[in-house]
Amino acid sequence: MQREFLLNIFFLVLINLLIKPFFIFGIDLTVQNRLPVGDYGLYFTLLNFTYLFQILNDFGIQNFNNRHVSQYPHLLPKYFPNLLAIKLFLSGIYVALSLVAAWALAGYGWRELPLLLILLGNQVLAQGILFFRSNISGLGHYRLDSLLSSLDKLLMLVTCSVLLWGLPGRALTAESFALAQTVALLGTAAVVLSVLRAKVSLPWRPNWLSNWRAGRPALVALFRKSFPYALVILLMTAYTRLDAVLLERLLPDGKLHADVYAGAYRLLDATNMLGYLFATLLLPMFARMLRKGEALSPLVSVSFKLIWAGSLALAAAVFFARADLVQLMMPERASAYRWDTLGILIWTFVPVSATYIFSTLLTADERLMQMNRFFVAGILLDVALNLVLIPRYQAIGSAWATLGTQVFIALSVMVLCVRHFGFRPSVLGLARLLAYPALVLATNAWVYQQAGASWPVKMGGMLLVSLLLAIGLRLLDIRQWRALLPRAGLSS
Repeated sequence: MQREFLLNIFFLVLINLLIKPFFIFGIDLTVQNRLPVGDYGLYFTLLNFTYLFQILNDFGIQNFNNRHVSQYPHLLPKYFPNLLAIKLFLSGIYVALSLVAAWALAGYGWRELPLLLILLGNQVLAQGILFFRSNISGLGHYRLDSLLSSLDKLLMLVTCSVLLWGLPGRALTAESFALAQTVALLGTAAVVLSVLRAKVSLPWRPNWLSNWRAGRPALVALFRKSFPYALVILLMTAYTRLDAVLLERLLPDGKLHADVYAGAYRLLDATNMLGYLFATLLLPMFARMLRKGEALSPLVSVSFKLIWAGSLALAAAVFFARADLVQLMMPERASAYRWDTLGILIWTFVPVSATYIFSTLLTADERLMQMNRFFVAGILLDVALNLVLIPRYQAIGSAWATLGTQVFIALSVMVLCVRHFGFRPSVLGLARLLAYPALVLATNAWVYQQAGASWPVKMGGMLLVSLLLAIGLRLLDIRQWRALLPRAGLSS
């Protein structure tokens, strides 16, 4: 399973690195720079608002389905139409409730609600695509799922490029940008669904529609099984997406500060893509291993070491080059305020990456209620920190609140895994893990202080030094990767 994981994660990361950064830095960044100051901040805030009621849009169905299909693939035709019907019903409630809450509770009016409606529709489409893909990966077609994982961003490159460079400049608004994404998501949903239907014959009519009385117990059972997953989605979304909303609502000129936070969050979002890819690949693998009673420690160890080394290397490189990166991305809006916010927020990538590994394992083993207790505590901590720090430090305060909350969550899920699965890292292994960040910070600081080299060269040097340190400390085992080369091939 380690070999299968390493091959597929390499392929998955490669595919996404070829496409998603072009959207994030080529399209999204261009939109922020072209829109009037504050407009993108409103777009970013409303985008985060769409996540607050995500429990209804997903209700844990994606994770439940991914785990269930990977363990019982023969039941896919039975569950698919029922889960799809539930998703459509809940999505309608999600859109309606979000609009009412935005108007009645958050105070948004007719200027913001049309944009919010488009973004809500995009969320429904995105979750539908993830649901279709969960069936593909659950059936074990990891390579195919990897190819499909970037299809939405690939199509967005096309639709948004037309908007930015093929139409008059006045055509670009926050609303038209969101609509360009809608078109791409519709195309992606059609392709993914077609691929899924080519792999397995699927009925469309839920069995409980023809006989409600007979089908009701099965429907209730599905809700009960999905609810713990839904609660995980709700709580994780709340403590990761509240910051931007609170920032925009708590300050008189909140849109401007949200714009600063959004600029820093873009790089964090780009790096977090790597952690999310690990989670999507690991969930069906963990579920299958748990069902077969296989040892989990080797896969957990190799995946955690890989993401620990990668997240620290990237976070440190971005931290030292933060001023140059902001100047490159936003030359007309660069300021110490922006790069200081980025410098704090980028470190969140490290605990978030650890959380992806261990929370995925707990999800695969259905240890959801234990996680949820810490997620509730994380929400309370995040709100408290934001309320204290935002009025005084604005976006920088929100960045500190995010970092503190994510460190708490990461440590919590790691402790849960150690307690429930009995992981016992060796003293030498633990010493290597702890020595790595100290060595990365020291060497990167030295590299970046060297005169006579441009900052891109220095950043490349920092990443190279971090890679060599990871190999030297055996966080990246060259022997494992070398063993893959003679018979490289991916699971289809």
